[in-house]
Amino acid sequence: KAFGKILAEKDTIRTAIAEARISLTKVRQLCYLAAVMADEHGFKAAKSYIGMIKVAAPRAAIAIIDEAIQIHGAHGVSQDSELSSLYAHMRTMRVADGPDMVHLVTIAKEELAKGGGAIGRAVSGTNANVEKYGKFSHVEGGALYVNGTQKASKL
Repeated sequence: KAFGKILAEKDTIRTAIAEARISLTKVRQLCYLAAVMADEHGFKAAKSYIGMIKVAAPRAAIAIIDEAIQIHGAHGVSQDSELSSLYAHMRTMRVADGPDMVHLVTIAKEELAKGGGAIGRAVSGTNANVEKYGKFSHVEGGALYVNGTQKASKL
């Protein structure tokens, strides 16, 4: 009890529980997607999905544990609670299979290799000044639009 009410009856606690459930469900679905991609298309095709889960799952767990520590206050970090050791364990998991940055670079490379889509180009649009004045044409790969024709970016 806190302030005369059971914690589970407080709206802020219920919100934290709902947020945790949403995070867990997202991570489970991403894990399932990675497994399906690996089963149906092989591990090479699932590489970015595996990287996503290696980043997303520990991050979600840490966020949930951190929120639990906040809810419990000083007790959350005391020797009487397992929360602080859970937090330390999950923080270790974030680097155990490679730091997040390694997985994020893998994911980004896979995304960039797919190339830009029509929707992305339509939303981004064309910078009229770049097209009109040839800005950045002196930079290798910088002239995306020259004389009204779009060139592929080598990012």
